[in-house]
Amino acid sequence: MKKLGSWFVPHLMGLLIMFEGLALVILARRIELVDVLVMDQMMTMALGAVLLVLGLLLFVPLFPQLRRISERLMKRLQVMAAMVVLVISLVFLVTASPATIEGFGDLGKMWVVLAAGQLFLMGVLAFVYLYYEPLANRRLAWLEWLGMFSACLVMTEGVVIFGMRGDLNVHGELKAEPTFMIVIGVVLAILGMLEVVVFNRRREGQSERVLEVLDWVVMGVSVTIGALGLFALYITTSMTLDGINYGYQWLLTAGMILALLAPLLNYTQTVVAGREGWNMDIGLVVTIILLVAIPFAVTL
Repeated sequence: MKKLGSWFVPHLMGLLIMFEGLALVILARRIELVDVLVMDQMMTMALGAVLLVLGLLLFVPLFPQLRRISERLMKRLQVMAAMVVLVISLVFLVTASPATIEGFGDLGKMWVVLAAGQLFLMGVLAFVYLYYEPLANRRLAWLEWLGMFSACLVMTEGVVIFGMRGDLNVHGELKAEPTFMIVIGVVLAILGMLEVVVFNRRREGQSERVLEVLDWVVMGVSVTIGALGLFALYITTSMTLDGINYGYQWLLTAGMILALLAPLLNYTQTVVAGREGWNMDIGLVVTIILLVAIPFAVTL
């Protein structure tokens, strides 16, 4: 279990980041982010080289010879690498726009955002699991691992929604300005972050009173995530974003991810807390309610 938590994930993310960097170096082209930035072939190659090095920093500690040089130094380099990956992904999410790739053609804003979003996910997973120490109980450790992974997915959906910000028209259901998507994206990122923090605070010797408060807080967080997902499922239809039409499947996918992650987060937090009695019973009841509400939200 130790390998799956504090060992496996950061190095796997490093390997994937290395592959992405290598692909950028080999396939370097002129890329224009419309009205934002023009990257010539050398800039694209340089970005690929940076990702290659950052991925290598996350992956290199696999080799015992390098780890023996300085365990503390290698850990700091890994944390720094994960943070730089996060920063790079956030820069592209903040400046997201349609792209034109030389020799390839035009690329819609959605694909640019999704590419930056998956880079963010790899960075945040590496960062979170660099600090993760598994519980002694293997079953609870698996549940905690799953819960933290789910929280990272919630954060990623939040930054993707933020990156896709624009004038929104969910046909016949909702019209909103870019501020609406910015707020939803930031809220989801914060809620996912809170879930990760609560999972880790249990290791810091907090008092029973503090832990009990955290249990209630995290239940409220998971219910909020679920409510946002159920709302998206309730209004699911085709939509127009910045003048571009999207089929109903995009809103359905976004809502379904949140609607499923919410009960999963609530269940894992409830069980990992290990509290017997009525507060655990309430946690499990809330999990069931969130799951049962999904088909009703889809069909209404």
